[in-house]
Amino acid sequence: MGEDTFWTWFKREFPSSKFGLPNRMSSDDILLQYSTLGFPNLPGKSIALLWELYPEMKEVFKKDIWDQKIERIFQCSKYCTYRTVSSPLAARYYQEFGHVDVLPIGVDTELFKPKRDKELLRKKYGLPLDKEIGFWGGTTHPMKGYDRVLEYAKNHPDIYWIIVWKWDLESDNFSGGHNFIKVNQETLSELMNCANFILFTGLLRSYFMLEWEAMACDLPVRLYDSSLERDFIPSNSPREDVFRQKWDRINTKALWTQYLENKGITW
Repeated sequence: MGEDTFWTWFKREFPSSKFGLPNRMSSDDILLQYSTLGFPNLPGKSIALLWELYPEMKEVFKKDIWDQKIERIFQCSKYCTYRTVSSPLAARYYQEFGHVDVLPIGVDTELFKPKRDKELLRKKYGLPLDKEIGFWGGTTHPMKGYDRVLEYAKNHPDIYWIIVWKWDLESDNFSGGHNFIKVNQETLSELMNCANFILFTGLLRSYFMLEWEAMACDLPVRLYDSSLERDFIPSNSPREDVFRQKWDRINTKALWTQYLENKGITW
């Protein structure tokens, strides 16, 4: 979708890094292996990037449809030299394979930030100027909690909604507001700044990237389920929370730099 992801950001910030498997690795090299790729089929140091939430999804939904992916994730965790997760709440799924480190993925706080003229942005996107507007983004996948959005909207009929769907295949025609599908990051940031709050409805404990982006925009957070364990509960200043948790890209780079140096990696 053209996002500036962790991968494109990492390639810029660590310019000697390369995509894909090299022909061979030296003692100064390290492989960053995405978890669903499974066994790191290359001798040398490797870091398992255990960011996918399938083990928790299996635990929450009691289904076996993700078992093949989970098996590959566990192979990655077992056979990589090091293991990293983006949330301490995910560490317990991999501790049987060795020590697990917690490192942020990072959110672009220069792109996702508060914008002053909410009225102008609402006019740009054809949104009402005189209504409270809620924001929600995701898919109809059960882990996102779209059914909770429908329930919340039914119980709060005066709220107008901005609904951003990640892609067509897992979208719905939400009738209580304005639907957007597959928008770029600049548009996403502007739509967040049109709203008065974001509703967190996910059934999993770790925050999704979109939720980090909304917090970086300083968008007030409403938790549908306040009893669900979280890394932290957003404050009245969610943008400050992002920096406090060191999820901005400056802190993310510093933490990754220190981590790689501790593993004997240079660039």
